[in-house]
Amino acid sequence: MKSTLLALSLLFSFTTSAQDISRTEKWEDSHRDLPDGSTEYIGACSTHQDYEGKLFKVTKTIVKYFEPEYNAPAQNTMRKLAKVEAELLEATADIDNYNDMAEFFSSVDDITLEKIEHKKIKGLDLYRWNIGVGGGNGYYEVFNRSVVNGKVKYEKMSHVFDGDIEFCDSKVWLKN
Repeated sequence: MKSTLLALSLLFSFTTSAQDISRTEKWEDSHRDLPDGSTEYIGACSTHQDYEGKLFKVTKTIVKYFEPEYNAPAQNTMRKLAKVEAELLEATADIDNYNDMAEFFSSVDDITLEKIEHKKIKGLDLYRWNIGVGGGNGYYEVFNRSVVNGKVKYEKMSHVFDGDIEFCDSKVWLKN
């Protein structure tokens, strides 16, 4: 009986965890060439920036574009992020590579945070970061907000760096 319960709990935990589809698409199948020589993403990750206005829309800008001040105290940057829930800041900050949240957010080139609404997938409370890094490079990171047992939780839905999908959860994956 114990082994059956253990097996069921493991099965349940695997099925409820995020499913990353970022490595399941081939470039040729998920992009198309445009007449001007650029490419457009047409793959399964519905929160990719190329789907803005098509599959989702920005409904509110929470943190307007700003550039953290070079060599300024990290607290200056954190003051500009004061409207952002601590749980979202924690979910976003790359603590593995930085000492703390303030160091992470003050080390990027620019920051914008928007509330987005998905046009096809209902029941999600989505927030999208636009973070510039490395002088011209940048990424979009989308999180879903939920409240579980009275606690706010943010779950990463997608991470797109310079147009390439680094992570995309099955919850925002277009089913074929």
